[in-house]
Amino acid sequence: MISNLRFGFFDDSGLPKESRILMFYSFDAEGAPARSGILHYHVSERRFVGPRHDAELTAAALDFLEHSGRLSAAGAVTT
Repeated sequence: MISNLRFGFFDDSGLPKESRILMFYSFDAEGAPARSGILHYHVSERRFVGPRHDAELTAAALDFLEHSGRLSAAGAVTT
């Protein structure tokens, strides 16, 4: 179970913001050390790319992107 989940944006990545979003994450996991990493969201493909991530983490990340105003519910980048 994930607890204390936090996200932040890595806006100085040099990647075009219209097509890709990089974001940090960190969380505590029951019975395990705290975890952190980077999620890479490919906007036109509407999916996270790179290593496989936990479905709970990616669902929370999509929700964060929508609520932060960076991504519409349809998957388009908002400015």
